[in-house]
Amino acid sequence: MKQLFKLSLFTFIIAQSSFSQKYNANLISKDSEINFAKSLKRGIKSDNVIYFVEKDLQTISAYKKNKLKWQTNVISICGKPKVGEPQIRYIGLNKNKLLVVIGKHNFAEVDIKNGKTKLVGSD
Repeated sequence: MKQLFKLSLFTFIIAQSSFSQKYNANLISKDSEINFAKSLKRGIKSDNVIYFVEKDLQTISAYKKNKLKWQTNVISICGKPKVGEPQIRYIGLNKNKLLVVIGKHNFAEVDIKNGKTKLVGSD
């Protein structure tokens, strides 16, 4: 059973990196935060790195000089929220972290250097 899980996780990671989407430059915001309920923008640019929420609204990719730096699926790492759709609703850049709201009340942080993602709480 553990082997099957590891194989599935490995396949998922490989598939995610193989099918990464290029970002649309028109969807990049100059602001440090995006509330998806109020904006059609899907990415934030800071220090020549673009942090972009992919079409699935679950995956965040970091691009530097049009090359994928890292990618993380926030929902698979943090789990499906108890309230709301399993998708990213908000991202905000705060020094060295992306603050992410998933569902209605779950909060995650993504390290902007390496994409390490962790659930930090819910209300």
